[in-house]
Amino acid sequence: MVPMRDGVRLAATICRPEGPGRVPVVLNRTPYGRSGMQRLWSAIVGHGYGFVTQDCRGRFDSEGEWVPFVNEPKDGFDTIEWIARQPWSNGSVVMVGGSYDGMVQWLAAKEHSPHLKGLMTFVTPSDMYEGFMHDGGSFLLGGGASWSVFVDGHKLNLGAMANSPWDKVFQTLPASEALGVLNRNPQYYRDWIAHPTEDSYWQAMNWASEIPKFDFPVLHLGGWFDIFQKGTIESFQRMTTRAAPSARGKQHLVMGPWAHQGQEKSLLGEVDFGAGSTLNLITWLPAYLGASDGAEKTAPVHLFTMGENQWRDYEAWPIPGTRYVDYYLGSAGRANTAGGDGRLETPKPAKAETSDSFIYDPASPVPTHGGGNCCWPEIVAWGPFDQHQIETRQDVLVYSTPPLDEPLRVTGAVVAKLWIASSAPDTDFTAKLIDVAPDGRAINLTDGVRRVAYRNSYRKPELLKPGTAAEITIDLWNTSNLFLKGHRIRLEVSSSNFPRYSRNLNTGNLPETEKEIRKATQTILHDAGHPSRLVLPVLGK
Repeated sequence: MVPMRDGVRLAATICRPEGPGRVPVVLNRTPYGRSGMQRLWSAIVGHGYGFVTQDCRGRFDSEGEWVPFVNEPKDGFDTIEWIARQPWSNGSVVMVGGSYDGMVQWLAAKEHSPHLKGLMTFVTPSDMYEGFMHDGGSFLLGGGASWSVFVDGHKLNLGAMANSPWDKVFQTLPASEALGVLNRNPQYYRDWIAHPTEDSYWQAMNWASEIPKFDFPVLHLGGWFDIFQKGTIESFQRMTTRAAPSARGKQHLVMGPWAHQGQEKSLLGEVDFGAGSTLNLITWLPAYLGASDGAEKTAPVHLFTMGENQWRDYEAWPIPGTRYVDYYLGSAGRANTAGGDGRLETPKPAKAETSDSFIYDPASPVPTHGGGNCCWPEIVAWGPFDQHQIETRQDVLVYSTPPLDEPLRVTGAVVAKLWIASSAPDTDFTAKLIDVAPDGRAINLTDGVRRVAYRNSYRKPELLKPGTAAEITIDLWNTSNLFLKGHRIRLEVSSSNFPRYSRNLNTGNLPETEKEIRKATQTILHDAGHPSRLVLPVLGK
């Protein structure tokens, strides 16, 4: 029972090599039960390290009140300092873990313990507002509601995850009361909804301002279909450009074709990426940790490129030599559904071109079908899926290139810059990048959303004047994909991806506290004066 500065004691399991001597220590802190790390204990210790795994405050055998994130900076610091004082420790501590277990690493690092010598973070966001519970200003309902139930209380609520009416939960309005369906009412879920802007509540939990003081190596490991994919890459970028100069060259990024879990499986969603796509963390991590010379010789960026299903090494992110190519949206005004006339093309649009429109009805949103979701695929499916059924809807605009004459390598950040208009004072627009095979299979690669009120700032929302054109940017995160010869590049545009994102109810008020639903007429303009486009990071000629 490790004492914190306020007298609360946190339960920890300690494993170390037999025999005398001081050893470096790997620390894991988790709200999911420290016994879950047992497979890693012997592997870490077998490489000559001590291993400490600890239940977070208020969880399992630890004392105190469970409040996600709030106590983790001080508790992490106090635990590191306690480890450094033990007679079996040489004073060097490296932290390890994924998701929440990764967030606690960055939060502990805010306190700047001199004994913290490195992080190994997996599937972890870089920001506690954008990318954790919000994306593009929209609330991440599917992940937020389900995770809130999973960790509500002292232990994991496995039964509630498997046996609850999740469809009813997600459909409940207002979304702020959705967990009442399950007789749950955690304060932190209500707090997340009560703070829709990037205000002091979120800023107090962020660590970006401290990065210039971080002087340690970090392993950043993520998946192309993970809910925290963007954050994993963003953390690598920040550490290579803004950390202490001595740490910038000690960062490693590994991105595979994985979701929030499942690095040991080649099949994800409806795509099998082959045996070479897998990674056994139990055997790989200790080897990475123990071979510091080997780690330094490893390329800074190690990526799995889908399409060709091969690993590739690069020296930096963004990849040196990347070209950002604009693919302009075009149509004769009938881009609705995959059977419409939507085009993606590199020539700039003509002066006069008909816009596309659809009716967005929050009572009948476009359903989530794969993508970067969390954390239970039986509740909200994750990964790559054929989007054929989604593309039959009239409220989905579909823009495609002709079949490619030669392969196109796309690796990096993907952005859609759209000129929009709406009959609503606030609404959402979504975008999805698709790889279309010659047989018609349309596999999602990455996607994003923009709540229009947050088009200019996450701190000061601005309502839209109905019917007035405005340019918005939708961050589709990142990907690495080889579009093969004969394949087509496709962009889907709509206004919902539910329940991954909560529904914007089109009233202009905070959607998550509203019950009233209004339909909205949505317009995408793509003439010479309003050049809506998909921007792809292209490697090669």
